[in-house]
This record gives sequence, structure tokens and C-alpha cells, in this order.
Amino acid sequence: MSLRGRMFRNIQTHAESTIDKISVIGAGVVGMAVAVSILGSRITKNLVLVDAFGDTVKGEVLDLQQAALVLQGPTISGGTDFSTTQGSKLCILTAGVRQETGETMQSLAQRNSDIMVKLVPDLVKYSPETIILVVGNPVDVLTYVVWKVSGLPHHRVIGSGTTLDTQRFRILLAKKLNVNPADVKAWIIGNHGEQCMAVWSSVNIAGVRMNELNPLFGSEGDPENWNQIYKLLVSANGQIEQLKGYTNWGIAMSVAAIAKTIIGNRKVIFPVSVNANGNFGITEDVFIPLPAVLGINGVYDIINLKLTPEEITNLQKVASSLMMTQKEIVIKGADIDCRCRRCRT
Repeated sequence: MSLRGRMFRNIQTHAESTIDKISVIGAGVVGMAVAVSILGSRITKNLVLVDAFGDTVKGEVLDLQQAALVLQGPTISGGTDFSTTQGSKLCILTAGVRQETGETMQSLAQRNSDIMVKLVPDLVKYSPETIILVVGNPVDVLTYVVWKVSGLPHHRVIGSGTTLDTQRFRILLAKKLNVNPADVKAWIIGNHGEQCMAVWSSVNIAGVRMNELNPLFGSEGDPENWNQIYKLLVSANGQIEQLKGYTNWGIAMSVAAIAKTIIGNRKVIFPVSVNANGNFGITEDVFIPLPAVLGINGVYDIINLKLTPEEITNLQKVASSLMMTQKEIVIKGADIDCRCRRCRT
């Protein structure tokens, strides 16, 4: 097997496209931050906003249109009608509800799944060749639901995954090492949020692996307490929400970076929610954040990370936990062949 064959698990043939239309579904604080980040990055000349609240989305579109000159003249449109999304190369799903105080993740997953079931068929109806990027929470389970409801191949349905978590991880490591975050190579995988996994074994600076210099790097027994970085990472979201009530800019800029590599066919690697069936001993259809090569047709390759036996075991535990959540989801009113235990058609 070639070096490339050992490094990647190939998902599909690489391709090219000139279509750059992007639709953002949901004009709330996250959706609008995503829209502004995309426009500011000059990723598309054709942006559509869709939201259930007609006056809100109309106002947002008018507001952005008045900045079109500064943004080099993109077409900005929107409304409540999904027909405006027709021909989109990328549809970004930010619509959904927030977790209520004391609400279980299972309950949140069900409420947002109900919303996805209503939205996704119209997206696919008007843009059958689209890539769908899921941003709502819990992102990994919702990505699975969107995949099942959409009928699209799994390489064209992805979630934002642990892209933001990974960025936070690299920034915190860089700060402690006093280097530029761009020079820190490190991954957060497994699940977005408090159950995310830090791949300590792969952390390196200029090719030098940290665990080769410190065998206890990242462990509870590490005398330098590098594991405190992980604790700061998982508390970051809660800290921001406590201070301002919600998070939006960090995830929005992460999503814009993903959109840029998809629309530009840049083939940059991001830790996005992908179907992990066939990777690391996982034998079920479960969407887990793993480093993947992204381009105009979605996921091209999944990186074969060299995980330790303990990391593989932990990843499989995450997969089992996500599977349990998936199996409790009731996908209402969708004409699909779903393996979820309580699905109804």
C-alpha cells in the first residue's frame, strides 16, 4: 500500500466546481455571525439567509445589503421560502433551540432533531447536489439525523464537530509554550463539548512530539500539569455563556473557515463530524469529529490518526455513547430507512 493509502481512508474521488452559492438556515445570533464571517472572508458572491421569522430575516438582509459595496458587491438575499436556496453548493444549518436550564442532552437532541426533519427535505429538494454543514447542538447526533433525513451520501453531510475545540486547544498550548498557534499541531476529536477527547499523543511543534520529551504529557500524573489545558478547554463555552449569555463568534469563524475550504476546494484538514463507520474499530453509522480532508464535494479523506490503544478505547466509548443517544431519537414524519429503535414513518 502506498504512503497516501496508509495515511488516509479515502471516501471519494477529488473533484472541481465553480458554484459558490451558500445558504445559511437560521438568522439568529449564530446564523448571522456565520453570515457576516462568510461575507467578510469573501468566500461567496451569492449568500442566502432563511429564517422562520420573516420580518427578522428581511431586516437582516436589508442591513447586509447596505454593506454590499464594502463587501465587493455580493448578492445577498433571503426570506422564509426555501426556494431562494435553489442551487446552493453549501447549506449551513444553524437553526435550532438552545439547551434550557436543567435540560438533558437527549431532550435537546430530540427537540432539534424535530426541527431538522422539517427543514432538511426542502433544502435537498431545491439543492440536490448540496453539501450540508450542521452547526446546531448536539452537533454529532444532529449530523446523523440530517444525514438520515436528507438521503444524501455521507460525504456530503458533515457537522462543525470539534473545529472550535481544536482551535481553543492549539491556542492554549501555544500560550503555554510561547509560540504561534499556527505552529502547534494538535487535535480534539470524539465529541463536541465536555466529552471531547484531546489526542495528547499527536501534539507536536515543528514535528517534535511532546510525549517524546515528556512521557507523561497530558496525563493526570504529569508534573507540569499540561492536563489543566484540557480543563480550561472544556469550560470555555460555559464561561462565555455565563458572561454574555451565548456563544457565536468563535463558532461562526470556525464555520466560515470550513466553508472557505469547501467552496474553494482547498483540501484543508478539519476535525468535523463524519461517519466514523470503518474507522478505529467502529462498526456502526455514527458521526464523530475526526480530522478530514474537505473540498468542493465534501469529505474526500479521513486521516488515519496514530492513536494509542487507550485513545482508541476512549474513542470507541464515545461512539457507543453517541449511538445510545441516536437510538433514542424519534425521527418523526420522515420517510426513511432508519435503524433508530423508535423511529416512526
